[in-house]
Amino acid sequence: MLASEVPLSERQHMLPHEGHIDGHNTGEVVHTTTTVIRKNVDGKEGDPDNKGKFISVIRPLLVELIGTCFFVLIGLFGVCSAGPGVVAAAFAFGLALMVFAASFGHISGVHFNPSVTLGVLLAGEVQPVMAVLYFVMQLLGGIAAGGIAKMLLRDGVYARCRGGATVLSTYVAFNHTLPDNNIVFYTEDTVKWWEGILIELLVTFVFITIILMVALDTKSKTGLAPVLIGFTLVACILAAGAFTGGSLNPARSLGPAIFANEWKDHYVYWVGPLAGAAIAGCFYRFIWAHSDRRIPRRIK
Repeated sequence: MLASEVPLSERQHMLPHEGHIDGHNTGEVVHTTTTVIRKNVDGKEGDPDNKGKFISVIRPLLVELIGTCFFVLIGLFGVCSAGPGVVAAAFAFGLALMVFAASFGHISGVHFNPSVTLGVLLAGEVQPVMAVLYFVMQLLGGIAAGGIAKMLLRDGVYARCRGGATVLSTYVAFNHTLPDNNIVFYTEDTVKWWEGILIELLVTFVFITIILMVALDTKSKTGLAPVLIGFTLVACILAAGAFTGGSLNPARSLGPAIFANEWKDHYVYWVGPLAGAAIAGCFYRFIWAHSDRRIPRRIK
C-alpha cells in the first residue's frame, strides 16, 4: 500500500448534516458527509506518543544517559570552582536537576541517580527491567562526566578538587579553651566509615522521600515538583557536604573516582545512598503513600 493510501477501516464517518444547493430554490435537501482520515506516523494503532520502542524505551534511556552526564558534569564544575565550601557544588547540582526535571521529566522521570531509580522501583512506579537499564545508563553517564571534567579542567584545578571525587572529610587539629580556662586539645581526625554511611543514608532518605511525595503520590504530587526536588538536593548537599561531600548518588561518585583514582571509602557512596533509597521506597509503599498506591491496598 502506498504511503498516501488510507484503508477504509480508518475512515470515520461523522453525523451527516443538511444543506441547500446554492443557486437553487427547489427546497430539496442535500445530505453531505464529512470523512476524517486518521494517519498513524508510528505505523501502529492508537496514540503514537505511547507506542513503539523508541518512545517507550530508547528515548527515556537516552535522556538518562545524556542527562546524567550533563547533570554530573555541571555539578563537578561547581565542586571544582572557587566557590565557598560546598555552596557552589550544592547549587550547581540542585539547580541543574531542577531545570532538567522541568524539561525532560515527562520522558524518563529524570532520575539521573541509581538511588532515585531504586526508590521509584520499590514504590512500584517503574518495571525492574527498565530500572536495570536506567542503572546502566546513569553509571555510564557519570563515568562520561568524570572523563570530560578530567579533559577540560587544568591539572592544578583538577588536583586541588580531586576531580570532584567524594571523600570523607578530615578534621584538622585545634585547641579549644573552656570557660574555666582549661584547654582541650583535639587531634586530627576523620569521619569514620560508618558515620559516612549513616550521613549519606539519612540525607538520601530525605531526598527520595520528597521525590516520591511531590512527583508520584496521588494526593501530594504537584507541578512545583522540579523546584521542590531541586532545592531539596541543595539542602541535602549543604547539610552533608562538609562531612562526606554530599553525594546521594553512586553515579555522581563513580566517574570522578575512576579518573582521579580516589577509591578510599568509595563503598560508602554506594551503601549509604542505596540503603537510604531502599528505606525511603519501603516507607512510601507501606506508610506514606495514598491508599491507591499503599500496600496493602484499601479494598472498597
